Amino acid sequence: MIIISNLLSLGLSVVALTAAQQTQSTATRPAWTPPTLPGECKLIGASHAMTFAPGAPKHNTLVTTGDPETRRFIVYVPSTYSPLTEKYPVVYMLHGTSQTAQISMNKTTWNQAAETLGFIAVYPEALPYLLVDGTVTTKWHTDEVEEHVVDPSELPMADDALFIRELHNTIATHLSVDCDRIYASGFSNGGGFVKTKMHVELADIFAATTGAGGIGLAGLPSDIYPANMQDFRPHFGVVGTIDDKVQAKCVAAGDLLPGELLPRTIVDVIATPCMWDPLNAYASGIGLDASMYTASEHPTYTQFIWNTVVLAQPGPREYRFRILPNMVHEYPSGTNYPTDYVPIFYMWMSQFTR
Repeated sequence: MIIISNLLSLGLSVVALTAAQQTQSTATRPAWTPPTLPGECKLIGASHAMTFAPGAPKHNTLVTTGDPETRRFIVYVPSTYSPLTEKYPVVYMLHGTSQTAQISMNKTTWNQAAETLGFIAVYPEALPYLLVDGTVTTKWHTDEVEEHVVDPSELPMADDALFIRELHNTIATHLSVDCDRIYASGFSNGGGFVKTKMHVELADIFAATTGAGGIGLAGLPSDIYPANMQDFRPHFGVVGTIDDKVQAKCVAAGDLLPGELLPRTIVDVIATPCMWDPLNAYASGIGLDASMYTASEHPTYTQFIWNTVVLAQPGPREYRFRILPNMVHEYPSGTNYPTDYVPIFYMWMSQFTR
């Protein structure tokens, strides 16, 4: 009886210990979440109705959850679109000041590239604003633009980041999209929105960006840190040596004489603060060491590349910048410049995933 009692006691102790272990294991085990599949879309916020037609541009509108204005966009889906067998990258092309989605589509070859290379091209459209100079023109909402809009407190500017997010949600809801390969490019004011607002508020969506008609960053590097301090993204920008918008800023800064070309040799670029300082600021803004770069001169461009990471976060990072000879304030594509940068931009962006 004593032996049986001891065994029962021991057995009860073992059972009690096992139950305690199970309780502890259950309490500390993290909740199970399904694995993220490559290219899977995790959408935040609303999506809207849209239509598309493979092989043809399709005009659409939506009203975001944050603004009462009707927003316009064009979608081009390649004629070979096959949603049952493939997920497609997406490129958003943002137009410049006073332009529209239609103008941006007409002036670039993104549709042709989408057809040939197999991705979806999207052309969002900005809203018009009354500016202090008396003109009414389309503008993407950036910090710089706020300074030129007539009393934005009475005429509140749209939340363009929300527009792009809900547009992305809409595209991803209705089309077979690879959400690891979402890219954006922009011209002038559109390029400024891409390289600032998108990198801050939409970095969880976009894998890489490109732009034309501007230089680097006018503010502090921290101005373009991603909101979550994690999704630092690569950027590739170009500017022409006879870009009058950038020339005017350099003249105002006292770094160039009126009519003087933007410098193109490496030594002259480094010696010109209105160019070199914004380039360094932007490299720092995407978490790179601004003092570590490579530079090269070629017949058709001068190039600087920063890719040494100092703010370590997942994923590869690069800031690539080119100065193009004899190019005015334009997006180099189609017939306006000898080199069409649409395929160059796309092939560069496509090496990066979210």
